Amino acid sequence: MALATTNLKSLAKSCGADLIGVASKAILTDGPPSADPRYLLPSVNSVISFAVSLDTDLARDFISKKEWRAHCDDRKKIAQKLYRIGDSLVEKLRSDGHEAINVDLNNNYRPEDNAADVSEMTEFHPEFSHRYAALAAGIGRLGFSGNLLTRKYGALVELGSVLTNATLAPDSTIADEDHPCDKCKMCSLVCPVQMISTKISKQVSVAGITETIAQKRPNTCCWIGCSGYQGLSTSGTWSNWSPYRLDQALPEEKEELDALCISLQKADPQMQDAANSFENYRQAIFDPDWFYYTVCGFCRTVCSPDRKTRLANRKLITNSGTVALKLDGSHVVAEENAREVETPFGLNVIASPKELSQKDPEMEKWPGQFPLDREVIKHLRQSDSR
Repeated sequence: MALATTNLKSLAKSCGADLIGVASKAILTDGPPSADPRYLLPSVNSVISFAVSLDTDLARDFISKKEWRAHCDDRKKIAQKLYRIGDSLVEKLRSDGHEAINVDLNNNYRPEDNAADVSEMTEFHPEFSHRYAALAAGIGRLGFSGNLLTRKYGALVELGSVLTNATLAPDSTIADEDHPCDKCKMCSLVCPVQMISTKISKQVSVAGITETIAQKRPNTCCWIGCSGYQGLSTSGTWSNWSPYRLDQALPEEKEELDALCISLQKADPQMQDAANSFENYRQAIFDPDWFYYTVCGFCRTVCSPDRKTRLANRKLITNSGTVALKLDGSHVVAEENAREVETPFGLNVIASPKELSQKDPEMEKWPGQFPLDREVIKHLRQSDSR
């Protein structure tokens, strides 16, 4: 068993894993439902968790708004690497006569009552939680944000998991005295939609560990912010990389917030596309023409292992300004005279008057990089706002 575990870890490392650990089924089945691997593999005995770190320089350029797309492309490249690592582990396990599955990296939500598809979901519980697996396998602990924090990379990692009926040697969890989170709360201070409370906390028990994390607003609040439906901070002085704005404050009550999120998703051109990434995330990740649209994740990207760096990262975010949409599909730091223009999608968009007045036929050949952006650009080109 020990030799087999060592060989699997070596294989994952050779495929590009920066961190890898193993957890037993028993340690996960007493946690929240999404921690239980039996949902996907009833015969499971072990979970292999692995992590790949994101490029720190690209992430810093992202949060300071020096460069948008490079961090997006880095996330796509690392997602591809995670799938390949998982595939290699599954192939090895199956060749040795074991059952094994590579858990999808994202968009693998459990069905919800009265939700016909993801556009009507409000809870977004994963089929299996990569964060809980990584905690149980000794890769990291849950930070105040609820994100997985590692001692070496902070929260700037992407995670993958393989489930198998093989009995592997488990790793120890990280002890409380070595917990990488010091509750600095930078994560809560850089969320533009105030998803993460600075004052109220709660406890979650996973793998025999009780973590104290922030109380959060409903999951639809995070969906609205990270999907880019609302990118502006409550101070109005900075935003994430989204050029979109709601013409109302986010509701406080869950029912109203859920209803708003559903209405925005129903109007979102991406959600109407039968080939969208929510239908087949893996296919999208390996599609060379699919753009990994990332506009936020500041709660994770701010979180370096070093406290001074976290404080510096927060300043980069809050001093970075706001974002506008260009008619070539790019997102840029907004100029002082940027305008807010209504769109047919329940959102307003920030754009430059100079951009709106241009009649460049070459520019109009470029449709934009993401379905919502493309349709909004089409609307701007055809509307009287120009």
